[in-house]
Amino acid sequence: MTQPTANSRQQEYFLWFDLDDTVWDMTGNSNIVLRKLFAEDYDVNEAYGKHGVDHWLDIYHKVNADLWRQYAANEISRDFLRVERFARPLRMAGFGQDRADEASRRLDGAYLWDLGSCTALVDGAMEMLKAARRCNYRMGIVSNGFKEVQFRKLESSGISSFFNPVVLSDELEINKPDPRFFAHALARAGVEADNSIMIGDNPETDIMGALAAGWKKAIWYNPSSVEMPENLTRYADRLVVAGSLEQIARILASAHI
Repeated sequence: MTQPTANSRQQEYFLWFDLDDTVWDMTGNSNIVLRKLFAEDYDVNEAYGKHGVDHWLDIYHKVNADLWRQYAANEISRDFLRVERFARPLRMAGFGQDRADEASRRLDGAYLWDLGSCTALVDGAMEMLKAARRCNYRMGIVSNGFKEVQFRKLESSGISSFFNPVVLSDELEINKPDPRFFAHALARAGVEADNSIMIGDNPETDIMGALAAGWKKAIWYNPSSVEMPENLTRYADRLVVAGSLEQIARILASAHI
């Protein structure tokens, strides 16, 4: 019997990428914008100027990460997250509720606008995408990010042409890891779960979500060697853990996905 070639196997599969901190350098780009706000915004400087920019970054990222966990679990709304991620750090620095909320709405708009203009990708991302294209994979994006900025990120960084479709929870009003989100993505692309491979950095929203939804396989981009969550061990036969995008590129180029 003739064995399938690597190229024929690759054409069977649809690659779904998370965007932020899997392909597009959310952490690095966000720090650029947050440093700019620290230097130029009166309220941020009043609240954190005496503590230094690193303290401002640390507080913002801790607050933001906590809010995104709640948002993915549908515990808070999109609008609450967008106000609270700036308002809470300002309140922690002594601002009253009204002033913090007013400043936060302005900061959120400025932050998202500048963020969408940033261009940095995760190390090895462009090479990985080009390698996947040479192998004739079809590729799409599945993201919990906001529509106001996600499409601009793709355009600004020069990677929009790699992906079709781009599926955003913000448009669907259902977040990863909800299985309905993953079912919607499959319907948008016209592909089956058994032909879909998820590639992402978040073990819960990306990896657990896709595997629980019945997708063929998931590749967990785990550059910091985070310990595997207990609930992922049950899917070990469908899970690959990679420490770099270069490693993922090699996996995609093989016939043994």
